[in-house]
Amino acid sequence: MRTAILAALLLAPGLASAAEPADPAGVARPANPHGPLVDECAVCHSPAGWAPAVISPKFDHGKFRFRLEGAHAQAACRACHASLVFASVPDDCVSCHQDAHNGELGEDCARCHTPRSFIDRGRMTRAHQVTRFPLRGAHLVTDCEACHLAPPRQGNLIFVNISSECSSCHFADYQGATDPNHQALGFAQTCDSCHSTVAFRPARFLDHDTWYFPIYSGTHRAKWSDCSDCHVNPSVRTDFSCIDGCHAHSDRAQVTALHQGVSGFVYEKQACYGCHPQGTRP
Repeated sequence: MRTAILAALLLAPGLASAAEPADPAGVARPANPHGPLVDECAVCHSPAGWAPAVISPKFDHGKFRFRLEGAHAQAACRACHASLVFASVPDDCVSCHQDAHNGELGEDCARCHTPRSFIDRGRMTRAHQVTRFPLRGAHLVTDCEACHLAPPRQGNLIFVNISSECSSCHFADYQGATDPNHQALGFAQTCDSCHSTVAFRPARFLDHDTWYFPIYSGTHRAKWSDCSDCHVNPSVRTDFSCIDGCHAHSDRAQVTALHQGVSGFVYEKQACYGCHPQGTRP
């Protein structure tokens, strides 16, 4: 018995050194449950109790490759650190955040998202400006989901299979237009002929001066506010009126007096246009 006890005492120092180096008092330190972490225990623990751990403001998470910024600063430690060996936690986004895009946009989440918020419109907008459809005007404040409808079996907000044609999103606006009636008049679905990305209204059909009648130049410039001022029938674009709106019947005496001696004068819209196709005196 004495021999066994003596052997145990002789082996004890070697066992202690094999586990952890002894402190100056000669007592072996327990194995660190946090792996290679070298910070003082007092950074998270207090003499009052080992748990719960309270992180000291002096603790600098940034020296471990991952700064706690934005929403990450408010996250619970165990949300990322499932194991007490902190060094085993990866520092890439997709390791913690499920990829809602199913890999369709790559793994560089920082192209569109920031630690402050996953919905960072500023960064998303800047990323959109290098695509084939830069965001301008009203499109800058449109919700992403209004255009990027996620098909089943695919991720969300994909940048493929979406047409850049106006009508692909605004076809319902085209169908519902009544002033004038776009469908009845056979208007092309190229919305940008009359509309801009700033706003659908007011519309500007600049080719009206070249093809039909000068309304953006000459004496009729700024004399009207809507198509219906002249086109009283929104379903027939060739139907217009000079005397029902601007040149009302109350002007008839004055207009008639101005046309004294004009052969074939008739106070009627087609007669007006026949002599004044450019809105000026013949």
